[in-house]
Amino acid sequence: MSTQPDQNDRNQSRISRRSFLGKSMLLGAAGVVGYTGAFARVTEQGAPEQDQGLPPQGHYLIKNAYVLTMDAKLGDLKQGDVLVQDGEIKQVSQNLNAAGAEVLAGDGMIVMPGLVETHWHLWTSLLRSMAGDTEGRGYFSVTRTVGQHYTPESMYTASRLAIAEAISSGITTLHDWSHNARSPEFAEASLQALREAGIRARYSLGVPAGKGGVVDLQLLERLKRDWNKLASDTLHLGLAWPGINDRREQGIKELKTARQLGIPVSVHASRAGVISGLMQEQLLFKGMQLIHCKDATSSEIQGIAKAGAVASLSPFSELRIGYGIPPVKELLDAGVTLGISVDTTTLTGNADLFATLKLLLNLANALNRSEFALSAKRTLEVGTLEGARSLGLAEQTGSLSPGKRADLIMLSANTLNAGYVTAPHQLVVEAMQPANVHTVMIDGRIVKRNHTLTHLNKEKIMAEAQTEFERVMGKSGW
Repeated sequence: MSTQPDQNDRNQSRISRRSFLGKSMLLGAAGVVGYTGAFARVTEQGAPEQDQGLPPQGHYLIKNAYVLTMDAKLGDLKQGDVLVQDGEIKQVSQNLNAAGAEVLAGDGMIVMPGLVETHWHLWTSLLRSMAGDTEGRGYFSVTRTVGQHYTPESMYTASRLAIAEAISSGITTLHDWSHNARSPEFAEASLQALREAGIRARYSLGVPAGKGGVVDLQLLERLKRDWNKLASDTLHLGLAWPGINDRREQGIKELKTARQLGIPVSVHASRAGVISGLMQEQLLFKGMQLIHCKDATSSEIQGIAKAGAVASLSPFSELRIGYGIPPVKELLDAGVTLGISVDTTTLTGNADLFATLKLLLNLANALNRSEFALSAKRTLEVGTLEGARSLGLAEQTGSLSPGKRADLIMLSANTLNAGYVTAPHQLVVEAMQPANVHTVMIDGRIVKRNHTLTHLNKEKIMAEAQTEFERVMGKSGW
């Protein structure tokens, strides 16, 4: 089955295939790599249309906000200021002044670190809410069937849609678990979308939907070697590993390659026995990310903690698909570093991590039959600092600590769903929504201001996503 678009598909997607091939010496071409800017946009007349560049790393002073630093030493500041310059958090205190800084009014705002998302199949975002209600029309059926008809343009368009929603929803870091990279061009397309948006992210290369379960190790090695040409300072490379179930020899080979390259590894643990299998083979290691962990036994949870492995939970998708309820409190009590996940909007419908945190807290309390089993502050740590730790990024992001990169959000509290600031941690977890996200800053760049994206064209992104959705659905016959 061909993965290349025909001429009508190229015209319909409005992405110049000729420009892409002409500007990029493909990763798969005789080992010669030289990425110089693929996926130039084109107008109706065929002339290149320049995407608006990233906003500058400005000099900003946020004044008089309720600041939740998520830094144990700094604590919370009821009337706090945050000074940002050259992409870095310089000071967090009260009554700050800074000559030449643009002042951002924080009155009626909660300022906190941006939300950290730890596992998201961005490419499935074209198929939002497409998991059906009958056997044979579910999540795996639609993604594996339609995914085979994706092109690099589909990956780019789907990723753009997901990233734009992420930024608008207060997510400043995400993990693109890309298990539909059917060729080097697919990987380049995803990276192009991430780089253009300026979001902080891990891109993890996986096995394409509907294909055999073998990682393209040659591509992984080339991505690692040429990362500086393909990515930006806010991106890092990972492996979306299929594991060892029914593929022990191949799986161990893939894991060994990733570790030799110094690439972080992530694996789905959505079936019983996955974690114990890794333990028996002594393959768990510090920083390995285990996703879902829904059937994790007490001994497996202790094994995760002992190894220093981390977990990513996506309670909305886990409940929607019928996996069951993740062991939230047990993982936290064992000291496992925990992050939260969108997983896929094919199941979850949207990327609202505020709602995900709320569900996480409520599940922990319900399962433990206690209003106090899990606190809102601890829950919020999972969505910020703990999530950053789980991705190995805690030195860069996850808290408003001087010296870290300026990844932060400003939340409007003077709205009907919030009213005003009462108990701030509880208010964020229990009341806030993407609609409350007033301003988003990533690496010191304001990418959303006054509830509006600053450099991503929302209308164009949605229109192109709809066009590409109709194309792949038509090709797949779904």
